[in-house]
Amino acid sequence: MPHIVILGGGFAGLTVTRRLERRLRHNAAVQLTLISRQNYMAFTPLLAEVAGNSIEPRHAVPPLRGFLHRARFHEGTVQQIDLAARQVVVAHSDGGQAHIPYDELVIALGAVTNYHRTPGAADYSFDLKSLDDAIRLRNHVLATLELADVTPDPAERAALLTVLAAGGGYAGVEGLGLLLDFVRRALPFYPSIQPHEPRFILASHSPRLLEQVDERLGRYVVRALQARGVEVRLGVSVAEVSADAATLNPGGTVPTRTVLWAAGIAVTPLLRESGLPTTEHGAVQVAPTLQVVGHPELFALGDCAAVPKAGGATYAPTAQNATAEARLVADNLAALLAGRPLRPFRYRPLGSLAAIGSYEAVAQLGWLPLAGLPAWLAWRAVYLLKLPGLSRKLRVALDWLLEALLPTDIVQLPVQPSDDRPSEGAQLRSREHQA
Repeated sequence: MPHIVILGGGFAGLTVTRRLERRLRHNAAVQLTLISRQNYMAFTPLLAEVAGNSIEPRHAVPPLRGFLHRARFHEGTVQQIDLAARQVVVAHSDGGQAHIPYDELVIALGAVTNYHRTPGAADYSFDLKSLDDAIRLRNHVLATLELADVTPDPAERAALLTVLAAGGGYAGVEGLGLLLDFVRRALPFYPSIQPHEPRFILASHSPRLLEQVDERLGRYVVRALQARGVEVRLGVSVAEVSADAATLNPGGTVPTRTVLWAAGIAVTPLLRESGLPTTEHGAVQVAPTLQVVGHPELFALGDCAAVPKAGGATYAPTAQNATAEARLVADNLAALLAGRPLRPFRYRPLGSLAAIGSYEAVAQLGWLPLAGLPAWLAWRAVYLLKLPGLSRKLRVALDWLLEALLPTDIVQLPVQPSDDRPSEGAQLRSREHQA
C-alpha cells in the first residue's frame, strides 16, 4: 500500500493533505499521514491580531483533525529525514520516538526566524511566528504597562513604554500597528500613564516599507504610521538587543523592554542536515514540478523550498504562493501514482495586503492599489474567507465585532506549559553554536 507522508501542518501541508484526500477519494489503496508538532494550524496572518488583542487566541488556530476525513494525523516534532531508509523520525512530547516509513514524502516544514546572528536578538526579542509567540508578546506588553504604572523612575518608565519593531515587512508593520492600537485602547485602565508617553519605533534596513507592494503604497504606510506617532526609521538595522535596550545602526542605543523581531526568516537546519540538495540559504532545491532535485519521490514547497521561476528567480515565501504550490503538489502526486505526466508550477500572485492598525491598511490587488479604510475592509474580508472552517470564520467575525463595541480586555492570559520552552529562535541559535 503506497504511503504518502506530509511534514508540516501549516498552509502548505494542510492544503496538500486536503486536496489529496479529494483527488484520491476513489483510491483506497493509498495511505496518507500528516505530521505536525501541534494539533492545530497557526493561521499566521491573524497572529498579530492575537498579540494586539483583536481576536481570541484559540480562534486563530483551527484544529488539524477537524479537516481530515481520511488522512491519519500524527503529532510530533520531525527530528530526522532518513533518505536511505525512506523513513521519518518523529519525537513525541513524552520523549518517545516513532519511525514512520514513506513511499512519497512532502516537505512543508515552513521556516524559523532569521536573527542574522544579531547579538541578543534570539534571547531578548519577540517573534510572531506561532500562537505561543503572540500570547507571550501580548502578556509582555500588559506586564510593561503594569510596571510602568507603578514605576517612579522616569528613565525606567520610558524604557517600559517603548516598543521597537525590527523589520519593515508585513510582520513588522502589522505587528507594530496592532500593538499600538492595543496599548492605546488599554491606557484608560492605567490613569497614571499619559497618552503621549508610549513610544513606538519601526526600524527597517530597507529604504522603504513593504517592498512587495507599489512604492506609492509604501510611502502611504510611512505617512500613516508617522501620523499616529510612530518613529519610522528607514535604512536602519538593529545591531544588538539586550534585556533593557536595542542598538540601532545608525541611531545608537534605544532603552526598551519590548523588541518585536520581524527582520526575516530562515530555513530549519534539519533540511540541510538530512543531506537534501539546498541553496546557500538552506532552502531545498526543487524542479519546476516541485520534486526535490535528485529525489523524485520527494516534494518540497513553501518557505523551506527554492521554487524556481522563469528567468532564474524563485517564488517569494508567502502563504499565497505556498497554497498554490500545495495544490500542484497534490495534483502531481496523484498523477505520479497514476503514471501520468507531472505539471510545472506557474503562478501569478493575486495581490498583497497589509493592515497597519486604526482601521487602515494597504492592498495591491492586481493592478489596483488601495489604501485606508477600503483596503482595511478588503484585508479583513480576504483573510476571513481564507480562514479554514465556517466555525472559525464566525468566531473571528464575532471577535472583530466585539472589539469595535467593547473596551479592550487587559487580562493577562495564564502561562501555558509550552510557554516555558525556549523560543524557536533560541533553539535555532543553540543548534548553530553546537555546529
